[in-house]
Amino acid sequence: MLSMRQRKIVDYVVAQASFIAIHDLAAQLKVTNRTIQYDLEMIEASASDLDLKIERNKSKGVKMTKLNVTNAKLTQSAVRPTLHYDKSERILYITLKLFESSEPTSSQTFAAMVSVSRRTIVEDLKVVQTWLESNGLSLVYKKNKGFVIEGEESNFRKAYAARVNEYFQTHTHYMGNQLFSNDELKQIRLAVISTLSDNNYHLVQSAIDGLIYHILIAIHRTRSNDVFEIPTIEYDKLVQTEQFRIAMELTDKLETAFLVEFPPSESAFITLHLLGAKSVAENDVFEDADELEILTHQLVELMSGELGVNLLSDNKLLDGLVVHLRPAIHRMKFKLTHKNPLNDEITQQYANIIQALKHHVWLIEQAYNIEFEADELSYITIHFASAIERLSSSTKPAIKVVLLCGSGIGTSQLLKSKLKNIYPELEVIDAYSVYEIDDSELRNERIDYVISTVEVTQLSVPIVRVSPFLTQEDRMQLNEIINASREKYVNDVKMLGPDLQDVLPKEHIITHQPKVTRNSAIQQAVDILVAKSIVDINYGQDIINQLDAFGPYMVISPHIALIHAQHKHVRQGVGFSIVHFAEGIKFDHEQYDPVNVIITLATEQPQIHLNALRQLSELIMDETTRTHLLQGDKPQIIEAIKQISIKEDIAKWP
Repeated sequence: MLSMRQRKIVDYVVAQASFIAIHDLAAQLKVTNRTIQYDLEMIEASASDLDLKIERNKSKGVKMTKLNVTNAKLTQSAVRPTLHYDKSERILYITLKLFESSEPTSSQTFAAMVSVSRRTIVEDLKVVQTWLESNGLSLVYKKNKGFVIEGEESNFRKAYAARVNEYFQTHTHYMGNQLFSNDELKQIRLAVISTLSDNNYHLVQSAIDGLIYHILIAIHRTRSNDVFEIPTIEYDKLVQTEQFRIAMELTDKLETAFLVEFPPSESAFITLHLLGAKSVAENDVFEDADELEILTHQLVELMSGELGVNLLSDNKLLDGLVVHLRPAIHRMKFKLTHKNPLNDEITQQYANIIQALKHHVWLIEQAYNIEFEADELSYITIHFASAIERLSSSTKPAIKVVLLCGSGIGTSQLLKSKLKNIYPELEVIDAYSVYEIDDSELRNERIDYVISTVEVTQLSVPIVRVSPFLTQEDRMQLNEIINASREKYVNDVKMLGPDLQDVLPKEHIITHQPKVTRNSAIQQAVDILVAKSIVDINYGQDIINQLDAFGPYMVISPHIALIHAQHKHVRQGVGFSIVHFAEGIKFDHEQYDPVNVIITLATEQPQIHLNALRQLSELIMDETTRTHLLQGDKPQIIEAIKQISIKEDIAKWP
């Protein structure tokens, strides 16, 4: 998944046909060296998809060469949407769009809205059509214009209310149905959607969801007479923006509908939300935006480790956090804390998330010189709680397949019918003839398998060759795929992984080492894993390069560093090591130097270390164990690792 800026980097560096210094790239794109380094890591991870040869040189910079120069659309085709919506989410958003649009909506508009191809939208619209018909309505296509809903007004209102109710149950968690009637929820959504539409102010779906959630809180806060002021100088700046005018138009509608009077601060806060959300919608790069995205990703990674839940693949969480944090950071700088009316309930319900946030939110606080108070932390908690609930309450995901045959019509329809009857786990996205299959589209649609009745080779997606009649041998192949998917689902949801004692045995722990330079200390810690063939010899140098480029961000707490490098240098599984230096090592961290304990983490895949990392985080936060670590008391360290692993094993028993 490449961003717009990362694609620009690829195009620019390839065009130069020579090494480009990192600082020159940073100056060209008006971002920091650290941001460029992060972008290059993302590009390197996608190098095979991009058909790129990437060369790095410490003094010269980076050079990129396209291996397949005939493929002019390669970079574009390798870019995937920022957010991936599952089928039920797409159906919900498409249906709401149809209800709320005053003009016909084209399939291309729907495709852009939910980041899928027009082929997929056609299949989605068939589902929408069936649902509308069950509610006494029709989906009608207006030639050269798009789709509209037609039917009796009473059926229209009833069906729309049902969809709005589903939306708020899905997207507002605590606030929606507890504090507002269904009619009020409908008025809130219509006010937001109509105001954005009237002003041609386009936002991505996650930003719209966040704005609606913000409005719910603002109305509840105003009804409770919870008012606070915004500094005049700040308010005067916001008044000059287009977003403030839109915010005032929106609050006017809401005041009329709910018979409330918003204080000026609420319009200002809505303005801040619109300013932050707009930048996400347009992929703009404004001051500190890229740094915030990097820090947010790191926060999610740390939270995943402590909570033992893999949230790194939840792009809705990452995107929603960035949209929320941008205006929140601005408010924190002016000491403008949003009162959260449900702070007590959230704190009680999600105490573990609140506690984990307190451990790790310093990443954001330190970067922007702010401090999150309890109300702000509970707002952020809702994002993590929502992501965890999405993960834990989701049904088993369908396996996305496309069908391939000689003609794309007859045999594929027979095969589709058989698959639908026998394997409900398979979601048939489309059927192609062998002459129209598009490999880049398969990647962009995240297809899991191509099920083909003809011989075909050289696709990036696994191919399952079957007969249109699904013989016993064919069914055995498909059964293996479905069983493998079930096992993966169980592991993903339960987040099973090795315990800390499995990946940090006592021979990986050495203490009371003499004082050396930072780089020598790093290499010493990494060499423990090199000796066990867990990482290659370049792992240590990659860590050093990252610290040189980004600063001492791997120093995670007073006197403790957690060092790690790219997955490509890991040879097998996951491994940890601990090295203790009695005198401490200078990492040039303003607050946490000197570093007495260096913990090395190496993992072949991002998710498989999370259980062990969570246990390690728990040990670091325990004052007694932390003291043993800093004193280099090896027997006590080993015992603490053993106890936390035993406790977790017992917790897993049925």
